[in-house]
Amino acid sequence: MNRVAYRTTELAIKVLAKILKANSRFHDVENIPGGPIIFVINHFTRLETLLLPYYLYHLVDRSICSLADDSLFHGMLKSYFDRVGVVSTRDPQRDKLIVRSLIAAEADWIIFPEGRMVKNKKIVNGREFMIGDGEQARSPHTGPAWLALRAEIIRRSLVLHGRDRKNPAACFADRVDIGENDPISDESVKIVPVNLTYYPIRARENVLSDMALRYVETPSERMIEELMAEGTMFLEGVDIDIRIGRPLDMADYMAHPAVSGLIEHPAESGLEQSPEVNEYLRATSRRLMQLYMRRIYEATTVNHDHIQASLLRRRSFKPFTRSVFAAKTHLAIASLQGHPELMGRLHRSLQTDQAHLLTCDRFGKIESFVGLGLESGFLDEDKSGHLKKNKRNWGRPVSMHEARIANTGEVIANEIEPLGTVQRCLNRAHWTPDRLAPLINGFMLHRRDQRLYQQERESFKGTNEIDFALGRPFLLPARTRRAGVVVLHSYLSVPEEIRPCASLFRKNGLWVYGVRLPGHGTCPESLALQEVEDWRMALDRGVAILAGVCREICVVGFSVGGMLALDLASRCRSLAGVVAVCPPYELSDYSQRFMPSSDIWERLLTRWKGSRYNQKFVAFEPENHAINYHRNPVAGVNQVGELLTSVRGRLDRVLQPALVVGVDEDQVVGGDSARRVFEKIGSRNRELLIVPGSRHNIIYGDHSGMEKRVREAVASFLLSALS
Repeated sequence: MNRVAYRTTELAIKVLAKILKANSRFHDVENIPGGPIIFVINHFTRLETLLLPYYLYHLVDRSICSLADDSLFHGMLKSYFDRVGVVSTRDPQRDKLIVRSLIAAEADWIIFPEGRMVKNKKIVNGREFMIGDGEQARSPHTGPAWLALRAEIIRRSLVLHGRDRKNPAACFADRVDIGENDPISDESVKIVPVNLTYYPIRARENVLSDMALRYVETPSERMIEELMAEGTMFLEGVDIDIRIGRPLDMADYMAHPAVSGLIEHPAESGLEQSPEVNEYLRATSRRLMQLYMRRIYEATTVNHDHIQASLLRRRSFKPFTRSVFAAKTHLAIASLQGHPELMGRLHRSLQTDQAHLLTCDRFGKIESFVGLGLESGFLDEDKSGHLKKNKRNWGRPVSMHEARIANTGEVIANEIEPLGTVQRCLNRAHWTPDRLAPLINGFMLHRRDQRLYQQERESFKGTNEIDFALGRPFLLPARTRRAGVVVLHSYLSVPEEIRPCASLFRKNGLWVYGVRLPGHGTCPESLALQEVEDWRMALDRGVAILAGVCREICVVGFSVGGMLALDLASRCRSLAGVVAVCPPYELSDYSQRFMPSSDIWERLLTRWKGSRYNQKFVAFEPENHAINYHRNPVAGVNQVGELLTSVRGRLDRVLQPALVVGVDEDQVVGGDSARRVFEKIGSRNRELLIVPGSRHNIIYGDHSGMEKRVREAVASFLLSALS
């Protein structure tokens, strides 16, 4: 209960935190008020009892005490709890100690109103918060509210009357052991709801459960379940989002005549012998309990697993594809992101563009959840790759100690049941017909692409160097075949660069989407702020836009755009083919047209290495003045270098039909760059076309006489790949 105790155990906690691979983040800490506090927190793992007092102590810089189940008070754990102020729920002095320390502002308290770990996360029944099912169902504890109200009544009476033994409030002071020289808080008692959200929740055999089975003679079901669930999360890595909810001030509940009368005229018998006060405290405690439980779960940090589990719960038991499931998931996330009040409560991985779910799932969000379902048994997969809910695992009653293993999908879905707005967004996504979901996603992403370009130009109003129409992403629809091509321009250029190719592809019956890489079509200052990930997300959007109308998709990229196309192909096996025109193999291939000589460039990189968004530029002499920047940002070249390094290591994973086009004396990236890229590609169906000349841009205009030949060769390859 004192600072020394926390400091003496700090090293052990730090070591434990590193071992556990738990990534903890606090949110909305501004909601923590002054004055004595009872923190009410949801309870899902054993380690919360161990770690939360330490975390909150460092956050508020005040002593933190907490209540813990009496069964934990054994051996070394009991010694630790005694040192840091953890009190048993069966301690006969429990209530007096809590009320006294709140009044004297000696310590804040942590109480878990659910009373035990809610392993199935089922905490609502209709509009009421309830723990358990059937005959075992009960309300969460009202104790935190009752203790906070009681402490505030006594505190106010002591502030009003003083602590002299002749004063009427002396009876209150005696009952909670407040001496004449003890401090009394000047601020009212508050209840602060706190939500802990774990992501991802996984339960499988691990080193801890294996050790228990090997060395414990008869391990209990409870022990094995907790080691499998909590051991997997903490040993394999888990995000813990700790969000502070809106506080409840007990001063707002002191206006009742019976309460204010008791404060002004304390009775020798205290609070217990006033029926009117007791009835008010019981009724108010019940109301406060529902209120702080609602605020606890309103602060849940929504993540990908929540959304997928909830959508899966709503589905019938008919088979479905991964692509349909991804489309519905993206639709639900887009709906959530459309609510500004929800954005702050989304997991950080949900606060960015989610088009990757619809292409290669490169962050593994869909595949991770599907893998969990197949491993846990709530999903089945047939030989054709279609998924289906397992009837045996949905809606089946399980014991508390089975829930996190046998019914993981429902456990995850249960956690966000109290979130009304989230549930409405999920319902809208669920009721969207499966065939329409990809089309709606494509329409939304197309609008988003246009909006992002407009916003970027407005952010650099007055400094834009490129005509608006030339830099705008474009969609060229076709009338007949359901095949499409996503085309990518080069670094320092604009979508207009690849429009001649796009027009030819469209004439051949293909849908075409021209991607704008962020930072292009505006000014070099904007480009200096972009990263490779921004370019990847733009390509994801382009592919997802066409996926709404096309069954097969190829990607064509010029120069750096070609390496981005190969990067996606190495991750996305569903692409029908990929074309890279004049791709740079490594940064050192570039000539001085693109950047200064190597010694000057090395000095620039050394000077600006530590700055992610530096605004240093070097002159660039473009081949096409109307569509290219004339200044090249150092930060942008750094990103190109990172991209090339990344893609070189993945070229052997490009297994689709691939065409690489190069120029034998390319004046920008050298004549050998395309050949080196080609040789690293893993596909057995690959082609290399080397054309004579020195001009790098051989797809725009008709300057060298080779442009038309190259465009037709690319179109021919695409038609072959898409046939």
